[in-house]
Amino acid sequence: MPALHDRQYANPLIVRGMTANSAKGHAKPLFPFFPSADQDEGGFSEKWYQELLFENPSLLPASEIEHEFHSLEAVAMELPIGVNWADLLMVNPEGCIVLVETKLFKNSEARREVLAQAIEYACDLSGLTYLELVKQIKKAGRLNPSAGEDGDPLLQIMRGSTQGGTFDEELFIGNVARNLRLGRILLLIVGDRVRNEAARMVEFIHRTPHLHFTLGLIDIALFRESEKDLDAIFVQARVVAKTELHVRDVIEFVLPDSAQIRHTVKHEEPGRPTRTTISEEKFLEELGKVSPDAVELVKWAIENAEEHQLQPDWGAQGVSLKYLDDYTGAQFSFGQLCKDGSFWPVYWLPRIIKLGLPQEIALNYLDDIIGLIPGSYRKEVGYEHELKSQAIFYPHGSQKYLRLEKLFPVKEKWFEAIDRAIGRIREFQERTHT
Repeated sequence: MPALHDRQYANPLIVRGMTANSAKGHAKPLFPFFPSADQDEGGFSEKWYQELLFENPSLLPASEIEHEFHSLEAVAMELPIGVNWADLLMVNPEGCIVLVETKLFKNSEARREVLAQAIEYACDLSGLTYLELVKQIKKAGRLNPSAGEDGDPLLQIMRGSTQGGTFDEELFIGNVARNLRLGRILLLIVGDRVRNEAARMVEFIHRTPHLHFTLGLIDIALFRESEKDLDAIFVQARVVAKTELHVRDVIEFVLPDSAQIRHTVKHEEPGRPTRTTISEEKFLEELGKVSPDAVELVKWAIENAEEHQLQPDWGAQGVSLKYLDDYTGAQFSFGQLCKDGSFWPVYWLPRIIKLGLPQEIALNYLDDIIGLIPGSYRKEVGYEHELKSQAIFYPHGSQKYLRLEKLFPVKEKWFEAIDRAIGRIREFQERTHT
């Protein structure tokens, strides 16, 4: 089922005249305006909509759907794919691929058509090799100016976007090629006034179990200060829906003695996800290069998190195990499982301090972990400003963070330590709020 986001936003206002010492100011409402799918109204056509996103890819909240899809660069408009043309192709320096379809929805038929079209584009794109993709990019109606006229336009664009930083060209090409082969593509359907009918269309994504793409619907509202003034346009983008891949059909091909291929559709056990999101898959791949035991620990922790009142929260460096306190609504992170194979509990102690809880709750949890892993120890590390934190290091005397593979053999007892810490938090809150 799609994850629906709250779309009940009031018309925005802009407030001017305030200072750091005074909140007095003048509020002025902004005027919404809508591009037209049928005709050019003062230049605000569907084509204008595409160009807006092509020139300003940061307007798309892609990383809110899949956190790996940050720092997008617009590559091409009107990219030929099969017998069709995709509106926009975007890529980031890590080789993540985004296809964008911009549609100004008029009716439910149009919504169904654009969804089917986007899925078809993803299927066709996933059949390309890296070199074939480069060839199609060169045929596009419009390219990123950084692409140049010769050579590899993707590499040229990425070189320009990572000036002053490091960019591994070989790794980038390999990532793009692998994402194409696996169908790891983020599909974004972007329009104005995306309605509930369109959001429900996301369920159709489950009819393509062989691909690993994620689909997101993004509503972009446009405002201006006056009905005629175009000097400043205010853009409000919000994620309306995204696919959450839980129960999926798994296609199993069987080759019997007769050498005839048949297939059956098997349904996985309800409540057990058959695959992760694109970002999670990439994380587990990277972590697998470091330690297979670390991968197994992460999978086990995610699978058992809910039973221990924990919620996995994915970020750029890995997954954190968070607990939501019923009394205050505050979140506590019991450590981040990082893609470099380290265990990073640095947010834990500062959160306890900022919320006024006894520091012993935090330190006892860290000491419980140290007691499970001989040779580990904790010491103070910098956090922010004057505030310090504590992290666990291994082996004793080293400056290396505790490795996830060291937690793997004692994972059940580690979660017991988390349970005890949650119990101490709840006990303190009960005493404080009664």
